[in-house]
Amino acid sequence: MAKLPRYVRQRSSGSYEFRRNVPTDLVEVLGKTHVYRYLGIDYRGMLRALPEVEQEAELFFRQSRAKCPREKTLLMVRQHFGDQAAKILANFLHQDEPNVISNGSIGCALESLPLEASTRTQGPSISLAEAFRVYGDFKGASNNIKLANSLRRTERDLLNALGADKVKRYSIQFLSRADATHYRDELLQRVSANSAVRYINILKAVINFTFNEKGISAANPFHNLRIRGAGNSQGDRLPLSKEEAEAVLATIPHQTDLHAIYTLLCDTGARVAEISGLQAGDLDIQRRCLMIQTNGIRSLKTKSSHRSVPLSPRVLEALGPDLTGKKASDPVFERYGRVGGNTACSAALMKYLRKVIIEPKKTVHSLRHKKKDELRSTGCPEEISKVLLGHSSSEVAARYGAGFGAEILTNWMQKTWC
Repeated sequence: MAKLPRYVRQRSSGSYEFRRNVPTDLVEVLGKTHVYRYLGIDYRGMLRALPEVEQEAELFFRQSRAKCPREKTLLMVRQHFGDQAAKILANFLHQDEPNVISNGSIGCALESLPLEASTRTQGPSISLAEAFRVYGDFKGASNNIKLANSLRRTERDLLNALGADKVKRYSIQFLSRADATHYRDELLQRVSANSAVRYINILKAVINFTFNEKGISAANPFHNLRIRGAGNSQGDRLPLSKEEAEAVLATIPHQTDLHAIYTLLCDTGARVAEISGLQAGDLDIQRRCLMIQTNGIRSLKTKSSHRSVPLSPRVLEALGPDLTGKKASDPVFERYGRVGGNTACSAALMKYLRKVIIEPKKTVHSLRHKKKDELRSTGCPEEISKVLLGHSSSEVAARYGAGFGAEILTNWMQKTWC
């Protein structure tokens, strides 16, 4: 095993961590004896990240020793923009009012400074907040509530992690890898690894689009940002057995919207959002099928999610009260046919499920795994199974032709209802 650099240790999980003692004279000031920083799981990646982390630690200690806010500000500017920028900025700062810049805000002052060559990048100046607006306008976020909420949530998390200056004032080119890892570490304190991946993917898309649109020549600091524990595995969710699924259904009162929704989920294998956001026009009672498609309530997860799914006799019976007197554009389930309705619906169903099943890896989504197993056990071809469940296919041939006929899909689905 290679010898680890100074201040670096390898944890039992295999990840590397920067750990440095706080200088004795700062222990009382900072209220702690050590500073820590995550360095990743890859040895070479740790070596690349270490110099910047060491500089951050040194800057943190120097700032803690600084006697006034003016000194702290100049130290921070010297670290991020170079000595020349710090010398010029010193002329903007009042001696008697160190938090005030004589000609406007610190962001405006820094933008006017001739930065050192090492920090200079090519392209126009645009803040990260403005990049979110440009991306949102191009993608039509004003007409897509789900996208608008995702962008708003990601920008809010960035503000909490990096601060208003870096998000709203500094040019996007000056985001560093240290900013990216700090944002990732802040996310992982409150969300799962897979959720963190989704947030970071949104951020990468915003930055890449802005760089291309504005002709900015700079590297995206969030590119190839590794997140330990991300990715789906077979053990993340366990399927419900048929007996377990029926036992949960028995606890939900009949003639209620939740009873109808659960029955649909159980017999179709659809996602909660696909069912809770149905409109009356998505159901064809005469043909006994359900069209899962984008509608006025919700979009779909992927293009392959668009599909026709056969309906069982008990689903048609359960849906009766929810379809009475409704127009095509009306939500089938009024309580959940709204933005965020799928989350509320899932939470309500989980209360019933937990009365019967305590295994944490078995959830409402496990009904989808159950349907996949049932299709396998009937000998259903994989391509037909993917069509019924709305899974994407990597086969080129799958993108040709009109797809499988309704009779074929019904025949295979009927075998799972027995």
